Amino acid sequence: MNPKAAQARNYVMDLDLPTPPLRKRGEGPDAPTIEFSEARQALVVGSQLTEFSPNVGADARSAIADSMLIAQLAANKAADAAADVFAWYRKYIEVLQKVGWTVQDMEFQTQQVSDRNLGVHSAIVPVVMAMLGPAIGAASLVVSVLNGLQEMDKNSPWITMYDRASQHSHGAKFQVGYVDADATGAPQINAMCFGIDAKRTVTQVLFFKFSKDSAELQKANGKLAMSPAQLAEARDVIAKRVHPFIADYVKDLDI
Repeated sequence: MNPKAAQARNYVMDLDLPTPPLRKRGEGPDAPTIEFSEARQALVVGSQLTEFSPNVGADARSAIADSMLIAQLAANKAADAAADVFAWYRKYIEVLQKVGWTVQDMEFQTQQVSDRNLGVHSAIVPVVMAMLGPAIGAASLVVSVLNGLQEMDKNSPWITMYDRASQHSHGAKFQVGYVDADATGAPQINAMCFGIDAKRTVTQVLFFKFSKDSAELQKANGKLAMSPAQLAEARDVIAKRVHPFIADYVKDLDI
């Protein structure tokens, strides 16, 4: 194992995470298996809607999802996301860097929402489309889900889980991510984090409507990359740390 891989492994083993969810009596310890495909695929990973392009192999997808989840768990433990979504996001990016991802770009913005009756899912579609570009955005599963959200069951398992992972006492924090790969197979993440300061807990965040009390949308986005070799070296130790959380934090995104 090279020195960088050993350093990343030690970092992951020592990372401070929340207490794993308690299992009900009779429930097994093993998380259900997520079926990763070679096609375009969308998952809910904690508070993040994550889409994988067909350029990302099935074997790499579980490792990438695990690295996203461990970064979220560590950020939840370390930062008060309700008070400062940017502090949460900085910790999230810091953890990804420590496990081997390289930051290529990062930006923080606060946007005033002029339409006070606008739903969150409608407000973020143009932002996500701008992040993805017109060609990818037109075929995006996540964009399709956001556009069709009003026709979906608000109590579906993935929406319930996403809401639970997004809630905070003074609003909500949630993410959208798109994972692609370059010609060499190196994965690349485009991630965008959104924050709503509502002075209260926001339930069913994607259906939340802005009002005079909450007309501000905080945005942070970053681009990260990682070599296939680094991902392969880090995957086992990350998987071991996040395994107790998988059943409660990762689900297929029903389209």
